[in-house]
Amino acid sequence: MKEDIIRQYFEKLKSADSPIEINSILDQIIPILKLSGVSIPEMMTYFKMHQNDYETKSQDHQNSISNSNKAKVVMELLMAKLNK
Repeated sequence: MKEDIIRQYFEKLKSADSPIEINSILDQIIPILKLSGVSIPEMMTYFKMHQNDYETKSQDHQNSISNSNKAKVVMELLMAKLNK
């Protein structure tokens, strides 16, 4: 059940094109996930298991995540927010 909640909210991250957009989405969804009883380890496990779901294709936008692994960027931003 909690994985369904995580999947539902993290699905929004798939369309994010920049770290700024990922950051904004995380700001919106982290409080909802916490209120739903989703723990930090559950979020981390979800990303480890579904990392390929968050890879992004190469883009030519200056502020986009080009030729990189979006899951890694999401994890770094998520960890920074959760450690505040």
